[in-house]
Amino acid sequence: MGSGTFKDSHMDRRRFISIVGGAGLGILLPYAVYRSLSYGFGGEYVGVKDYEQFGPEAALRAIAPVDKFYVTSSHGEPAVDVNKWSLTIDGLVDEPLHFDYDDIRKLAPYETTLTLECISNEIAGGLIDTANWRGTLLRPLLERATLKSNAKYAILYAAEGYTTGHVIERLMRDHNFLAYDMDGEPLTRIHGFPLRMLMPGIYGMKTPKWLTRIELVDKEHLGYWEWMGWSNTGERQLQSVIDDPRGSEKIAGKNFVITGWAIANNAGVSKVEISTDGGNTWSPCEIFSNPTPSQVWSFWRYMWINPPTGKREIQVRATDGNGKLQTSAHSSEWPDGATGYHTVEVELNSG
Repeated sequence: MGSGTFKDSHMDRRRFISIVGGAGLGILLPYAVYRSLSYGFGGEYVGVKDYEQFGPEAALRAIAPVDKFYVTSSHGEPAVDVNKWSLTIDGLVDEPLHFDYDDIRKLAPYETTLTLECISNEIAGGLIDTANWRGTLLRPLLERATLKSNAKYAILYAAEGYTTGHVIERLMRDHNFLAYDMDGEPLTRIHGFPLRMLMPGIYGMKTPKWLTRIELVDKEHLGYWEWMGWSNTGERQLQSVIDDPRGSEKIAGKNFVITGWAIANNAGVSKVEISTDGGNTWSPCEIFSNPTPSQVWSFWRYMWINPPTGKREIQVRATDGNGKLQTSAHSSEWPDGATGYHTVEVELNSG
């Protein structure tokens, strides 16, 4: 996942990508190369208005084509030989488990729609997309392996050398799963074939592609990006985005519909508010599609009645399912994900 320039010995993932060779040496490639390996469906402009016709199911219909789904990779994108690939669950367990690809696909299936986001996504950036996934739930496998009492942490290993990890409590949540299909087809190579981890409410850097091993250990592990100072929990920040109108637009009319999306971690989104006067006053928006708040972005709209002419600043903010209000404080993507209100400026004509 990621990349970057150095900031106090840490890496800004949006500027460089590190591809690790067989000798384990990182080669820093410039931003232009990073963008050739990192692209998105365009989270800022999802086209929420185009999905309004689907009502409550709208957020489930905004599926990115596989070839447009955002991609970031820190260690390159290995071509895994599925005939030699396997998944091992071992370490501090009573019953180590070993699966080949056929074994994984024979396990009890689990299907869901999930929105995935890169921790290096800027406010209203394009490194966020939604897909339909099929795989198998992780918790039954961990229970089958029978974790020892001193197992406190799990290290996740990927085929290209990437590692990350989670505390056991986070890993054991009910809806974490191992995915092998994406939008009805086996994962493509760049999206992690043959198997990747997915965890609702967690940034992509903590859900590795090309998964090969889950090792249970008794202490915290700092993975590739965590060692450089990035978040070791990867909990997604609460955020909301104005999808339409776009910045610097000229609009006219007595009434205008503003639309957008919002997303949180497992807490989901419970409320969205909008300000059309630069944050002085706030009005509630209608969340018209929020089918699975803990897993998929929510779609909202607001009817702006008799807007005044001239230039106006529009802002949006969300509240999560626990009653937590989105922070207005702007922070960069490093180290915990970008925060702050999304703001657009428009010019209204009497029309």
